[in-house]
Formats: sequence, structure tokens, C-alpha cells
Amino acid sequence: MKVTQSNATVSGIIHDIIAFICGISFRLFLRRWLDPRMSLLMSVLVAFVAGPFLPSEGWAQLAPTVEQQTDQVVPDDDVPQDEEDEASDGTSSTLSRRGRNQPQDGPVGSQQWANAGFTGFIDVRERPKQPDQELLDQGLRLLTTDDFPPFNFRGADDQPEGFHIELARVLCEELSMACTLKIVPFDEIPILIADGRADAAVAGIANSQAVHDKLAFSHVYLKRPARFVRKLGTLLKLDKMGLKDVAVAVRGGTAHEAYLRTYFPQVNRVPVTDMLVARQLLIEGQVQSVFGDGFQLLPMVASDEGQIEFAGKPYYDARFFGEGMSIAYGRDQTDMRTLLNYGLLRLAQKGRLAELYASHFAVDIYAAKD
Repeated sequence: MKVTQSNATVSGIIHDIIAFICGISFRLFLRRWLDPRMSLLMSVLVAFVAGPFLPSEGWAQLAPTVEQQTDQVVPDDDVPQDEEDEASDGTSSTLSRRGRNQPQDGPVGSQQWANAGFTGFIDVRERPKQPDQELLDQGLRLLTTDDFPPFNFRGADDQPEGFHIELARVLCEELSMACTLKIVPFDEIPILIADGRADAAVAGIANSQAVHDKLAFSHVYLKRPARFVRKLGTLLKLDKMGLKDVAVAVRGGTAHEAYLRTYFPQVNRVPVTDMLVARQLLIEGQVQSVFGDGFQLLPMVASDEGQIEFAGKPYYDARFFGEGMSIAYGRDQTDMRTLLNYGLLRLAQKGRLAELYASHFAVDIYAAKD
């Protein structure tokens, strides 16, 4: 919700003046019919009673707290209640800044975060186009899922958590918009947005031809590079000849295996079913490295054991690994693109995207390692 910010001391003085005027006015009104002493008593009582109902504290721009909703949060006049319920068994939430991780060395959006060296993917030199005020006033209905950690998932208290949940909060704060968030199955997102039952989704949807008939995408706010990892302290020369005949674990049948086959053809690829198996092979010395999505490798790098580290540089290739992470919206909603890109650009310029990244990921997957 939108409220204006004011100084608590000034508003307190105004509160007292208004209460005094109420009392005097009522006293003048009563003097025609009551004894003067009685009218004075009544006016004091009026001021005392009216006082608590007058604004006396400073107000700040706020948004509702994230909490589970048992009813429909965003009514849609075009969709009956029972039809909305049939679309998904997901829960809805409202968005707030409450509970955010604050940097210890400065406030949110501080210059420290803006200059933190975060590998951003939004050109902060861009001059943003202002979104339409009517669109801002309408609010924003956002969708996500609960099966994509560490980006969007349910926490221990069954509340939505993750990078995307926090991104939705700060985006709505930056735009000063009233927003709602609904958890739905991943496959339903394109349909709900195309039908006009939601405005956008922060759920890691790939910008692919398969969804281009229904969805378009905002600026890329994160990319998902491929990385090599190695056991701490071991040498690994990451070039075509240096990796000749080196055993590298990679998930079989994935784009990452195809990338290795294309650009590192002499690598001894060891296909695995999941990263847990790959980690075990690396710890036991059966492979010298693991190759995969940087975010999927992050848990083994950030684990308490400290036995594994990133090696070399991040590898970006849209053909194999996609364009990156964007906010999806309805293909025909050109005004929505302006709105989302404006908000993301402002977050990048203020350093809030860098802050979000640092507070959610213990290791920088974009940093090159010798």
C-alpha cells in the first residue's frame, strides 16, 4: 500500500493543534446551551477522545508482509472464483521487505553495494523509460513455483523463500507497487499469463522457442554459466590440451555434456546421473574435475568441508546454456516490458541486485579462479 512519509515530531504537533481546535470549536458550540464550566469540561473530553484517532506517528512507504493467504488475493472480474481455484492448488502471498538480509557495512542500495564488483548483466548506463502511471496503480500479480532452490522454494515454515522471492519484493518496492505472489505448478505459468490471470512470473523460465507464442522476457538479471570444479589444492590446466584424457564427471545427456563434447573433445567424459554422484567421484579421486551449471555446483563448493573449489573461468554460451534468467510476461504486453525493465535497471543502478546476490549465494560463481 502507498503512504506518504512524514516527520513524527511535526505530525505530533499537528495532532495536538487539531485536537485543541476540536475542543475549542465544540466548547463554543456548547456555550449556547450549557453552563460555561460544563462546556469547558465537555470540550476537554472531546479533545481527549478525538486525539487517539488523529495521525500522530511518522509513516513510511510500506508493503504487506509475506504470509499465506486462504482466500484469493487478487480478484479477477473475468475469472470466477471456482475457476481460479481449479487453475492451481498453489498458495498466494503478499510481498514485503520485512526480514531482508541487510549488509553489515551499509544500508540497502548504498554506494558500497553499487560498487561491490558484482558481475551485472544489465547496462546501468541505460536511460530508463518511465512506466505508465496507470499500470503502476494497477499493481502486479506475480507467479512463481516452489521447486527450484535456491531461487524459489518453500522454507522450514512452508513460506516461499529464495532469490526470486526476494527479487519480487525489492522490485515492487522500487516501483512503489502493490504486489501479490502466487505459487503455482511450473507448467501452468504460460497459460495463466496468456489468459490474463497473472501479469508476470519470477520462476526461472527459459527464454526458448517453446514459450514464445505466449511469453516475452525482461532484461536478463542473472546468467547461468558452466564451471569446472576441482579438489582444493589440485592443479588443473583448463585448455583443450591440458584436459586431454582428464576424467571429468558431467551429467549425461545434458547441454553441459554436449558442450564438453564440442569444445573439449579430448576430455575423458564420465557421465553421471546427478551431482551427488559426481561429488563422490571427485572426493574419491576417480575423476579430476566436475563440469556443470555453476549454480548446481555451488552447494558442493560452499559446503562446510571446503574440499572443492571452482577452477578457471565461467563459460557463457546462449546456444547451450540459454540467455539467462529473466522475468516472463505476456507476449503482447509491451507496457509490462517497460515496467519490469525500468524496475530491474533501477535495482541494478542502486546496487540492490548486487546485494541480493551476495546475501543469497555464499560463493561468487562469476569470479574466475586460477
